[in-house]
Amino acid sequence: MIPLRPRREGGLPAPIKPQQAIMQPVQNPLKTDPSVSDLLAEAARLEAQDRLAAGRLYLDALQRDPANLTAHNSLERLEDPKRYSAWMRVNCTIHPNDDIFNFIAREPFSHNPVRDYLADGWRTMSETMQVLEQVDRPLTGVSSMLEFASGFGRFTRHLARALPGRVTCSDVLPGSVDFAREQFGVKAFESSFEPEAIEFPERYDVVFVLSLFTHLPVPAWNAWLRALGGAVAPGGVLLFSVHSEELAREELGVTLNDEGYCFLPHSESPTLDPEKYGTTLTTRQLVVDQVRAALGVEPALYQPGAFWVGQDAVAVLPDNPR
Repeated sequence: MIPLRPRREGGLPAPIKPQQAIMQPVQNPLKTDPSVSDLLAEAARLEAQDRLAAGRLYLDALQRDPANLTAHNSLERLEDPKRYSAWMRVNCTIHPNDDIFNFIAREPFSHNPVRDYLADGWRTMSETMQVLEQVDRPLTGVSSMLEFASGFGRFTRHLARALPGRVTCSDVLPGSVDFAREQFGVKAFESSFEPEAIEFPERYDVVFVLSLFTHLPVPAWNAWLRALGGAVAPGGVLLFSVHSEELAREELGVTLNDEGYCFLPHSESPTLDPEKYGTTLTTRQLVVDQVRAALGVEPALYQPGAFWVGQDAVAVLPDNPR
């Protein structure tokens, strides 16, 4: 994804206001001013004999280093009263290899990366519900949903609570599938870089693909659309996102080629081949043409700006036989 600051009237970026910490400072139990690593080591030593004292040290470490996942995940593991899951009511454990979390943590406007990451997943839940309502497929009414290219569960943790026992995830990132199963209790299967090689265990009422086509080279779209469209159950919907044309032309000043797209070989993921997973910007017409060529139908919905700041929603109702 390409992060953009929210805009105000006139098209200029809104100023970013520092976010207030949600947790109150705790009294440092040590006499000196220890480093974060000292706090973590002392907390780990205390865990067996005094979990609350260990939790206070982990919280102190997290306040000093807001992106420290050792401190955050330890609070979750100890079920500390100050942990995020105590009030968010979802599993808030974050994998250290989560590219989206690490991307957020590197951004200068993020003063609390853990909260921003968890809240971003909740925002995707809200956005997805609104789009599905427009195609008469209310999220809570679906019997099965595939979250494809699910990563390490930024959205999955929220989806699993809304649809218990009805969510399946898939990704190519090493460790992501096992993490989703273990932490969120969802079904999961490994994906592939080649769409023809993917074996979908079943067909789904909703196949949801957020920010994959925003990274795939356009020549690969047809095969991906056919594979993902084929995983939709009769009467179901394929919902995916693309970078908006407005983002390309007005925000980024990117020149699209005669076919209506531009592919840049870089993304927020340092682990994936940038030639296969870069940044793709397209016109709306190209998206419509690609859907028609691959699935033989027009998009049932094309909603600009539905996801994040610069991604459009595309909903397709494939004419799949029973």
